[in-house]
Amino acid sequence: MAARETPGTDLPVPLTDIRPAGTNDIYDIYMLNCKAFVESWSVMALGMWQERGDDLDVWYDTDGNLAAYYLGQDVLDEVHIMQLAVAPQFRRQGLGSRLMQYEIERKRASGMAQMLLEVRASNRAAQKLYTSLGFQVVGRRDGYYAPLENHPPEDALLMRFDF
Repeated sequence: MAARETPGTDLPVPLTDIRPAGTNDIYDIYMLNCKAFVESWSVMALGMWQERGDDLDVWYDTDGNLAAYYLGQDVLDEVHIMQLAVAPQFRRQGLGSRLMQYEIERKRASGMAQMLLEVRASNRAAQKLYTSLGFQVVGRRDGYYAPLENHPPEDALLMRFDF
């Protein structure tokens, strides 16, 4: 697959093009996944998404550090956003917003009807990001996130973006 264009060039961090993840990217994705989420996924699970051909897009800096990744799955005319992660050293620079804008435009062009995601009720930063992009809260899933060590069960907000 050909490299994809990077949205915007005025970011403070020099970045390479957004591109589909390859097998060689899975370990980097796994390491970022562990840093970004309370419930990290295994290398095998992340590799399965990549092998199935779901959207697993990566964005590296010019030094070869994974800055961000996006994982989404198309189901009929809906896009289910599974994960969006930005590495800690790249946060608060607009990367998450730019990556989501890129994915929204790509999915709009392919004729999708809507995008859906769940976000932790406590994750105000993610909610703010998605709301700024036009997502709306359309529901709540009680106890969606299972209890983990030092983390009680947590509700998820269901958010939707209509094209």
